[in-house]
Amino acid sequence: MLAHVKTPLIDVEIKGKGLEIIEKILKKAFSNIEITHDYDIKDTVPIKDTEWYNKMSKKMTAGKILRVYRSNAGLTLNQLSEKTGIAKSNLSQMENDKRSIGIKTAKTIAKALKCDYKRFL
Repeated sequence: MLAHVKTPLIDVEIKGKGLEIIEKILKKAFSNIEITHDYDIKDTVPIKDTEWYNKMSKKMTAGKILRVYRSNAGLTLNQLSEKTGIAKSNLSQMENDKRSIGIKTAKTIAKALKCDYKRFL
């Protein structure tokens, strides 16, 4: 007997720059993925309700998030250091989870990267 279980459609909302890049990454990582821009599809599962999302969010640290945001902004550690006034060595330690990111520092970094400071806490 064969049984085929339909994989639920996962609803992901992406805003801002980089949509094409994200689509390429997803297609490379998941060969059987289908991406649609049809917003009227019913029976979707919010991405935050998936096992994959839960596993990934547990792996993400403030330092890893900082590195992603810096990389997405196209900045080197030196450039971010110049924009924020935070020493390059301190930024490196933050990205490598060897130094925590305080609220004041998070706000300074977020202003330079044009994002919400809460992402780094």
